[in-house]
Amino acid sequence: MSGLTKLKAMEARSATGRGKQLLLFGVFITLVLIGVVFFAAFQNARSTRIALEEDVRSRQQSQVESRTFAMNSWINQTVDQAKHFANSELIQLFASEVDKMDNIPLLFDTSKSDSADDDDQPSSRLPLMRTQLVEFASYRNFESGRIVNSKGEVYLSTETGLPPLNETQMALVKKVVSTGKVTFGPITKNRNGLSLEMYLPVFPPMYEEQGGKPASIIIFSQIIGPVLNSFLQQDMTEKDRWFSLVQRSGNGYQTIMLEGLQIKPVTNLGELDANLVFTMRQSSISEELVYSSGMRLSSIDWWVVAEEKASRITHASQEHARTVYILAGLVSLALVLMISATWWWLIGREQGNINAQFKELLVVIENQKKLLDGINNTMDDPISFTDSKGVYRYVNKAFAQVVGREEDDVNGLDTAAVLGFDTAKRLNLSDQHVLMTGEPTQVQDVLWLQSKRYIFQITKSPMRDSQTRTPQGVVSVYRDITQLVETQEKSRRVVQQTIDALVGTIEQADPFLGGHSRIMGSIASLMARQLRLPDPNVATIEAAANLSQIGKMFVPREILLKPGMLTPEEKAEMELHVEHSRQVLKNIEFELPVVDAIYQLNERLDGKGYPQKLQADQISIDARVLAVANAFAAMARPRAYRPALPVHEVLGILESQKGAYDQEVVAALTAVLETPAGQKVVEQAALTKAV
Repeated sequence: MSGLTKLKAMEARSATGRGKQLLLFGVFITLVLIGVVFFAAFQNARSTRIALEEDVRSRQQSQVESRTFAMNSWINQTVDQAKHFANSELIQLFASEVDKMDNIPLLFDTSKSDSADDDDQPSSRLPLMRTQLVEFASYRNFESGRIVNSKGEVYLSTETGLPPLNETQMALVKKVVSTGKVTFGPITKNRNGLSLEMYLPVFPPMYEEQGGKPASIIIFSQIIGPVLNSFLQQDMTEKDRWFSLVQRSGNGYQTIMLEGLQIKPVTNLGELDANLVFTMRQSSISEELVYSSGMRLSSIDWWVVAEEKASRITHASQEHARTVYILAGLVSLALVLMISATWWWLIGREQGNINAQFKELLVVIENQKKLLDGINNTMDDPISFTDSKGVYRYVNKAFAQVVGREEDDVNGLDTAAVLGFDTAKRLNLSDQHVLMTGEPTQVQDVLWLQSKRYIFQITKSPMRDSQTRTPQGVVSVYRDITQLVETQEKSRRVVQQTIDALVGTIEQADPFLGGHSRIMGSIASLMARQLRLPDPNVATIEAAANLSQIGKMFVPREILLKPGMLTPEEKAEMELHVEHSRQVLKNIEFELPVVDAIYQLNERLDGKGYPQKLQADQISIDARVLAVANAFAAMARPRAYRPALPVHEVLGILESQKGAYDQEVVAALTAVLETPAGQKVVEQAALTKAV
């Protein structure tokens, strides 16, 4: 019995020892897990603050860029309006004559008013010039205008009297005289509000492009408080965010405070050569700390600055950190209870049953995982699941292969780490749309993976919570359509090559028709874009214009070039060119209504065109644009029996024929001809050899 007792004692001691070891192991695991939980809480709090700061930076960048673009556009438009006045021949000639005068007071001497040469003197034109200046300043909403000679002497003003320039204004005048460029003064405050002065050079006639110095300088003053307020206004519900304008003043900087119309020196921004980098700093309008960033305007030393109270981010991150650490404490307490219960179960009588249940559960989970993996891995299309933060939680084998990673390596990474920052930025926009709306969406994007170009059609669907039904993540299915898109692009290239070949045939057979096609194509393309037509319409118009004359190759040349009126028989023969064009082009697959546009080219709104006598809206917009372009090209080019018609005569003819041509299209032509590109087309047409 002693041996049996010793054996039981040994078993008891062994069991007791195993129990103590299990207890120590449980305590160790508990401490490690608690440490992991609090470390994860710390990392989460830190990443949340970084994310909040990044959100502020991204929002400020977008808002500052949009406002900077708008202000640049406004400044350029204002300069262009003022230049129109400064570059007028009347102002240039008068300024040149005044610049030659040694004594400005002689300009105001009326003692020689009875002289025979009185009308040729600058003083006789002084009232007219002042009227011109006053009317232009009033029309363009300038507060005042002054014209000074190159020495800074005022000889013309919209104000009563001729107020002299101060030192700052004299310095800016000298700068314009030396550089010949438009210059802006600093924003100042006067009785009417915030004012900005613009200094424009007035060159002698025919000397501006030859490097001549300005004969005079025009100073326009404008009240810009309302304009700045429209650009820098903020949402009244966001009182912790605002925008301000910083300007360079001498060797320092000033902030323009629209509220109260104040101009305040700024000393905490350092030297601003370019943009203001995003960081936490003292506000430009108060003593508090803010997150701020800014962007410099392209044509003036102004910076648009966006600011947001740092306390907002600090309070939000602190509140989040407090919540995270409370949750970490609760999780740690739950872990202690769970591990204690587990220890109790491990030494309890039901341990075997619990182990069996867990085993059965693991088998079920494993079988379900194998089934899901088997289905997904047999699919050729890449599939991924990302949570609401854009982190991959599942990818199938096809996705892992296309990105060149193992499946387990992808899980836990965000989209930027797997596909690159720029691609992630584009895809995350559609992910956010799915999460916010709960509706599936489909996008097409180009991805470079393992140095290979893919074009994917990506279908994105929300993964909903089983209870709340709110989207918790996004399931993305990538369909590779690279070959399909490349085939379509190849088809378009073949059609373009066919068009080029036909255009070449026209030019070789009849250079005059080829030249007409080129002029017509250039002006029609510009008109289509001026009308803001969709890209397919622009492409249709360009192709149709280039091929519009192909049918005329089959018309007898003596009819085509006849200067006088055609006989009814000749006219019928001429009108057959549209049928010839359709016969030549009908078997080419343009994928656009090119042939229809050419066939309707000679239709007129009043139904007097040919070949179908279509009216008004029965004629496509493409054909209406081509009709005006065709008429312009015909009249703007010289012929053997007449020179090229001036542009204003061509426009007058088109505007007078309201029953034939779409006047909205004619207005677009008028606008195009005022642009450099349109003027270049006119020059090319005028230089064409007459036939």
